Amino acid sequence: VDEDLYIMQRGGWGDQRGLIFVLNNRGEWNGGWVGTQWKGTRFIPAAWRGRDDAGIPAEKTTRGDGWGEFWAPPRGYAVYIPQV
Repeated sequence: VDEDLYIMQRGGWGDQRGLIFVLNNRGEWNGGWVGTQWKGTRFIPAAWRGRDDAGIPAEKTTRGDGWGEFWAPPRGYAVYIPQV
């Protein structure tokens, strides 16, 4: 977390898989590396919106230690869902 970027993990429960949420306050694409509970897992963007940018976030995959890089569009957000 910093003044322009917020990334959080929601673990899920029952048959809900959880998610990664990225909130970006910069006027350009922004993201960062974070540790997650999911090791070696592919994530797909399920929802996103950016101000004046219709770009689609790329799919991401966490490393074997659970760390992954997640991005959101300018002045927008992205929600990534693990494919477990």
